[in-house]
Amino acid sequence: MLTYFLFFFYLFSGTILLHIIIRRKIFPFKIYHTTAIVFFKVFMGCLYGWVFLHYYNGDDTWNYFNESKEETRLLMQHPLRFFYPFSPSYALQVKGFHGLDAFVFYVNDFERLFVIKGLAILNLLTGKSYYTDVLLFEFLIIGGPLLLFKLLAREFPGRIGMNFLLVFFIPSVIFWCSGIRAEGLILFSMVLMIYNGQAYARRAAVWPALGCLAGFLGFLLIRYQFLLVFLPAFLAYWVSLKNQQTSPKYFSRIYLLLLLIFGLSLYLPPARQLSRPIQQAQESFFLLKGNTQYKLDSLKPGPVSFISILPQATANTIFRPYPWEGMSLLQSLSSVEVIFLIAGLFFFIVSPNRKQQVSHPLYWLFLFYSITQFIAIGYVVPFPGAIVRYRSIAFMLLVLFLYAGNPLLQQKLRYWIFKLH
Repeated sequence: MLTYFLFFFYLFSGTILLHIIIRRKIFPFKIYHTTAIVFFKVFMGCLYGWVFLHYYNGDDTWNYFNESKEETRLLMQHPLRFFYPFSPSYALQVKGFHGLDAFVFYVNDFERLFVIKGLAILNLLTGKSYYTDVLLFEFLIIGGPLLLFKLLAREFPGRIGMNFLLVFFIPSVIFWCSGIRAEGLILFSMVLMIYNGQAYARRAAVWPALGCLAGFLGFLLIRYQFLLVFLPAFLAYWVSLKNQQTSPKYFSRIYLLLLLIFGLSLYLPPARQLSRPIQQAQESFFLLKGNTQYKLDSLKPGPVSFISILPQATANTIFRPYPWEGMSLLQSLSSVEVIFLIAGLFFFIVSPNRKQQVSHPLYWLFLFYSITQFIAIGYVVPFPGAIVRYRSIAFMLLVLFLYAGNPLLQQKLRYWIFKLH
């Protein structure tokens, strides 16, 4: 009984408190907007836990929760020992005094460590209830989509209705970004960098610099592989803002330069090729087992292998699963999002004002990062379940690029959702 009371107490009081906080900013929300956002996100987070408990033997999300119970006892009895693994000396103790090895260990272990320790602290407020932990976790990571919407609403006030739906209510994206996993934290860190990077590019100040640094460190510690893919797009975005350039000129230059450097490195000895980490990541995934697996050839040193596998990598992440490939409910729903993506591409192509639709560096960041993230995942991951989770944030940004300025829906959604003419 106490578990149900705590869940609904935190749900309603947290929603009201969040609404009071964001209403002080530029959010044009009524209480029903905030309630819809929170309730849908909490529902998806709880659904994530329920699905993986009943159909996938718990997966990491329940493993993290079960480990957090012992950590809660450690926190109560030995608080210094509880926080000690966060110190760099812990990594040095495990890996010896090899600075680079210790750093890699620290970064690789941080996601798991952060989530388990965080849940252990939340357990003090929830009585070790998984679903109440999920609820509080949503309030911690909801700043990511809120900041993204705030940025979009400020830059594109005429697209506010469309952006509201695409940021907060794409079912697959909210599902994957609401579970007790890394995706919600990654989105929060990424948006911190984008939001504060824009503010700093337009007016250098301490707080935007600190916000950008916080996002960078969060990104680095949670999923540094994704950060490496994101940094070129972020750099081009920042340079474009500094130079008030709305075309993708700087994006094209930076990506062509990186592609040239990467391509030339493929002619070096295998141990020195920049592709070596990608090959090692793929080899690690090939050692795992899954219920279903896409065909993905092994990467070899040299340019021929990367060029020949590119169609596989692209098809696996952008166009699959095909509608007839759905072996489970999650895969079937993923095929629906592929159709949604293809429809968005069609609407974008036929849109008479598509140039004006994307005449902002933010949209070019969405496009360049999403495409490179999709391809990078395709080269490495052969499992459809992992692919749809890893691509969820990139999928949302790509959909924002394709749909956000569509004139057919823009004005109507603006009125229907916010009653703005």
